[in-house]
Amino acid sequence: MAISLQVGCSTSVVGPDVVLLDSRDYAEVFDTAVAVANADGMTPVLLDRRGGIITTNPAVAGSFLEPWKPRPSTARQGLENTLAQQRRTARFEFVPVLREVVVHEDGSEELVGPDYLSSTGLDLTTYEGPMELRVWVYVDRNYTQGIRRNTWSLRQETRTTVLPTEEPWEQVVSSFWAPISRDVARERDLLASVEMRKNAQ
Repeated sequence: MAISLQVGCSTSVVGPDVVLLDSRDYAEVFDTAVAVANADGMTPVLLDRRGGIITTNPAVAGSFLEPWKPRPSTARQGLENTLAQQRRTARFEFVPVLREVVVHEDGSEELVGPDYLSSTGLDLTTYEGPMELRVWVYVDRNYTQGIRRNTWSLRQETRTTVLPTEEPWEQVVSSFWAPISRDVARERDLLASVEMRKNAQ
């Protein structure tokens, strides 16, 4: 009798890349995005309703050994969070959909979308029309300079002292955060949560 054992990893909800909304629902969806960020463990620190931007404080990501911290997006993220200390910062952006049709001299038409690289200068609290909500989640990893790990025990871990080449000899920062990637799975998960709450209201 053969017994097959399959080990699976749970994945997060596959969400959309963008959430479409009408300007009449902007204030409500903005508040929903703030609530979703708070529920995910990332505290909003910048709330710009006119510009349509929400930025959060960095939140240290949870590992498999720390279930009380914000949960990882995927099993791979959980493994990375367990092997190295990582944090995430979210940025929500509301953008007006300014699609225009340009007619050329030969009669052909070209659909021109919004220019995301330049500021539209619009006050979104008074804007009327369709809008888009996008989220960027940035992942930072904590690095420590001069760390020497013992092969047998973490208790015997030591660190070298790094001094500048010229006086005065001041200690340089031994630990710092370095950006490494974007967490696309978390972005889609946040947008799915916003869309689910928006449809439930």
